[in-house]
Amino acid sequence: MEQGMTQNDSKGPCVKVPPPLIFILSMAAAFGLEQLYPMAQAAHPLGQLMGGVLLLVSCLVLVHLLVIFRRQQTAIEPWKPTSSIITSGYYGYSRNPIYVAFCGFPIGLGLLLASPWLLLSTLPACLGVYWLAIRREEAYLLAKFPKEYGAYLSSVRRWL
Repeated sequence: MEQGMTQNDSKGPCVKVPPPLIFILSMAAAFGLEQLYPMAQAAHPLGQLMGGVLLLVSCLVLVHLLVIFRRQQTAIEPWKPTSSIITSGYYGYSRNPIYVAFCGFPIGLGLLLASPWLLLSTLPACLGVYWLAIRREEAYLLAKFPKEYGAYLSSVRRWL
């Protein structure tokens, strides 16, 4: 299955910054900006409910994805080698369902706390993950699984 890979695969896609850290740093910056330039709105019960539900769903999706990766016996960490690609389930709708689930944290917290800064922190986090992880992951997977991943790239969107 590793027909396209000619280099040593011991390092995987060489992602240097863990994607969850990118989201955490972006949310920390949002909290800092909230202190410097307050934009907090009055919390609305519906927004808080939606935020709480989104946080819960994001956690459940991440746990389910972890189980899926364990069953497939492939690394979920983007700095480790991949033994196979997953193209069904969540991956039938998004090439990056883990990162989509990560987006649920700043959005959910932003709704829960009525913080526009937290909501806005999703965009720089997504851009950071794209530039620091997704580009490397896609190049790695295309080199390792050229036919299978190439077809997958053309049939499934990156985010949603």
